[in-house]
Amino acid sequence: MARRRSEGGATIPTLPGELNGAHPIESATLQEVPTEQHLAQWLEARGVSTNGWGDGVTKSVGKLWKELKGSEAGLDVWRTAEGKSMVMRSTHVLRGKVCSQLSYERGVFLFNTWQQFADGRKRTRNGLLSEKLNTEEIPLEDHLHEVCKRAVEEEEMGFLIDTAFVISPTNPPPDFDPEYKCPLKVIDEKFVDYTIEVEESKSFPGLQTAYHLYTVDIICSGLPGVDFNTLEYNDPDDGAGKRKLKYVHAWNWLNWPTIQRYLFEGSQLKETKKKGAFTSPEALEIWLMQHSLSTERWGTEGFKSCAALLKEIENDESQLELWGRHDGVQLLMRVVHVLQLKVISDDPRLQNKFLLQTWSQSRDGRVRDVSRLMSKKLTCAQVPFDESRFNRAAETVVQSQINYLADVHFSLNPGRPPTTEDMNGDPEVDVLSTKLVGMHHDIEESPSFPGLHTMYHLYTMEVECSGLPHSDFTSVDFERNGGPFAYGWKWRTLPESLDILHSRAQALERQDNKRRRALQSQSLMVTDNVEHLERILGIAQRMAEESSTSSGSSAGVLGPSQDVSELVHGLAEAVASLRSVAESSRLEEQTCAGASLAESLPPAMLSKMASDTITTDSFFEEVMAKQRTETVGRRTSARSWDLGCN
Repeated sequence: MARRRSEGGATIPTLPGELNGAHPIESATLQEVPTEQHLAQWLEARGVSTNGWGDGVTKSVGKLWKELKGSEAGLDVWRTAEGKSMVMRSTHVLRGKVCSQLSYERGVFLFNTWQQFADGRKRTRNGLLSEKLNTEEIPLEDHLHEVCKRAVEEEEMGFLIDTAFVISPTNPPPDFDPEYKCPLKVIDEKFVDYTIEVEESKSFPGLQTAYHLYTVDIICSGLPGVDFNTLEYNDPDDGAGKRKLKYVHAWNWLNWPTIQRYLFEGSQLKETKKKGAFTSPEALEIWLMQHSLSTERWGTEGFKSCAALLKEIENDESQLELWGRHDGVQLLMRVVHVLQLKVISDDPRLQNKFLLQTWSQSRDGRVRDVSRLMSKKLTCAQVPFDESRFNRAAETVVQSQINYLADVHFSLNPGRPPTTEDMNGDPEVDVLSTKLVGMHHDIEESPSFPGLHTMYHLYTMEVECSGLPHSDFTSVDFERNGGPFAYGWKWRTLPESLDILHSRAQALERQDNKRRRALQSQSLMVTDNVEHLERILGIAQRMAEESSTSSGSSAGVLGPSQDVSELVHGLAEAVASLRSVAESSRLEEQTCAGASLAESLPPAMLSKMASDTITTDSFFEEVMAKQRTETVGRRTSARSWDLGCN
């Protein structure tokens, strides 16, 4: 089942965690709770204690009742899939990515960096335009334009002022000017995302709160091309009608990757999906789509399928993590632990050289350039890993990947893949020694599952072997799922390997620049075609209107007909389709030009992600200390032997 859609097309995510599959069974209406005393009784009867509400930083029952009365929040009883009942407060918030038409095409939006109170206090905001929604404005798609217009033109951005303006003892808060006309106009809005974050309320302890977050691109006219400040005023005082200053907002133009970096700050691990989390590939696909990950290309063009990812998870070879904060953006991450081996030979002719895998061929004949060390995903069924487990894993990888050898020109025949009987197995390759030499991490988009960001925890070992060919060769792996696979191996020194990686990086950069230029050209062509079609559509619409209002038609004059209606309808569909293509090209172009994910993540968040290794915190330091001790011991023994000989 794909993501359910409400009227108007806005996607509705399911509730996270144990609340997935829950549904509301009761609501606290003002008829049931006409006073705050009735509300307190209603909550107590459903297992929510209000003792201590109103103490310290918490809010009172009266505050919650005012939220219900003002339609600022809802209060419902939900029943989970396991039959458990839970009281849930719900709030709805619009997050606006405000931009001009030009800045929208460039991926640049306004970001609220700080706020200042009327008394002069200042605080860091680092957020998008935010607007609380009334429960009466849900579903949002039915009120989207009105809500965006209110947020921009009447509230946070209603009064523009110079970026240098701040409140100080010599610069008091300006009075509200009822004659001021906001120069900003909302000309278009594009729904981006809808997520739900659930956590216990800090204001009302013991009460779960669902934050419904709607992200919308709000395109405006009249925006300054430089950074600026705005004034936000409170609602009029009762009776007098005077409006006091609420905030000074500072707005900065930033590209979206930079904004994401700020929005990721303070993110926490919200959910982890491991073995047993999904009952089928379809269930996994639904969860991925719920978090805005398209799997349309998965299982095609050489990419792996949802079934392959599920198999990884069920084999404890990977897990999925969902990071975020209730007012930030979500990040879905695949986490993989990889053992990579620097395989060296005891043959003196191969001194200072190691094996570098240059290509990989699957049984369907598809060849992929790789340029990497021997590697294998580790299973995390039993953690933490110690030195002996790493050593056993290294020996297993060597035996599986270079047990069947062939000459350097060998390749798989898709029509007749080889069997173990066809190959010369057991080449008498023996592992003489293993040594852990490093641990690090890397983040990139998965080459197997497009669109899925992956954190690779990499554990590097040096493995010395005997019996290896002294020239370049090919091996066949029959143990890997979906095999056999053929691997090309070359003996390379470190400088040679660096030259190969540098050349490959340059080739990828040239390819990326070529792709970017092609996308720019495509986007311009599509935009021009949209404009031409819109002009033709306008002419066709006028023809349809004229023919429909005409009392009749004379010979040779087009009258009202189904042909004209079908023409207008076809042109409208073509315009909509081309607009979609233009938008896709624009987003793809921004992706090509954007920073890498690792560069977009705050250091603190990256450190949290990287700390989740399959070893103990002190493992690597202990291994390095042991190796240093052994090295010193060998040197001491060698000196003693030399002195004894002399």
